[in-house]
Amino acid sequence: MSYIEPDLAIYAGPRAYRHIQNQGLHAKDISTLIGSAGGPKALALTGLDQYLFGDWLNTHDEPLWLFGSSVASWRFACAAQHDPYKAFADFAQLYIHSPFLPNSTVADITRSTQTMLKTFLGDADSQAAILNHPRYRFAITVARSKGWAGSRNQKQLGAALLGCMVGNYVHPAIPRWFFERVIVHDTRSPLPIHGKHHDQARYAALDQHNLFQTLAASTAIPMVIDGVDAAHNWPAGLYRDGGLVDYNFCALDLDSPGLTLFPHFTQKISASWFDKYLPRWQKARRPHSLDNLILLCPTPHFYQRLQDHKIPDRSDYKRLSDADRRLAWQHAVEQSQRLGEQFAQWVAADQLAQVVRPLPFP
Repeated sequence: MSYIEPDLAIYAGPRAYRHIQNQGLHAKDISTLIGSAGGPKALALTGLDQYLFGDWLNTHDEPLWLFGSSVASWRFACAAQHDPYKAFADFAQLYIHSPFLPNSTVADITRSTQTMLKTFLGDADSQAAILNHPRYRFAITVARSKGWAGSRNQKQLGAALLGCMVGNYVHPAIPRWFFERVIVHDTRSPLPIHGKHHDQARYAALDQHNLFQTLAASTAIPMVIDGVDAAHNWPAGLYRDGGLVDYNFCALDLDSPGLTLFPHFTQKISASWFDKYLPRWQKARRPHSLDNLILLCPTPHFYQRLQDHKIPDRSDYKRLSDADRRLAWQHAVEQSQRLGEQFAQWVAADQLAQVVRPLPFP
């Protein structure tokens, strides 16, 4: 019988791999879930997110921390709604039909993004339901800008970004001169960050007064979307995309009792947005909390199903006509159902121990 490559891959760090081999994997084993920045790339995870949050993770009722930045914060807001399947589907359609054209200004994109977010979050009752989800605990990273990085002048901001990128080649601490990690989080449970890394962030309570600003700030891409002024309970400053400091949210050691699940659109892991551009040997020196990590991601076989063999990304706004972009992104969302179906099949057949592989990193 010929081998058929699956659409989904599952990788695990050393401790997580041993756990799965010896005890299998169940929803009760997951105490933390992390979500990545990446903008429209998240559309390729729609089907997987729907199954994970709509079915599998709902089989257990212990608190589950959701750590993330940028578009992941919007995904988490979908997960915490009454009907996650519908929420993720609605979010995908809002994103696909977003009116971002090549000649759009920062003001245009900011206005459209915030309108989309207001539609997505709904009224005060809907927002209260998200904040008071009985199981999920949000921990959302926003980046507090410093010096020229906190300027709305495009030339000064561009110079700060260039300095941050160049400095990151020298030492991973240099970007902290430009951007400070602020974690806006649920206060109903202790935040599970290991003591040795606890001082590498500032903290603010997530509540009904700053939910909108938190999700808006964490997706405020420099030079594309305007930053957000400090919200209720935040340190003063201008806040930008959380992916600048926590691109894949693995730079901090999470001190949680169980395993960490990471649904991601690739097997590549970067601590911050600037780390994406580092040589491989430098990435290996970056701190990563990977021992307990379980990574779910599409395989090359899945990519072959998509238009141009790629998942949606921001380059599509310039590379494709608006009509063609929408068709390509809709196709990616439809194909993403295969990822959820694949994981559901493995769970139903108790095959996760057979299909998991050691995490291929660095």
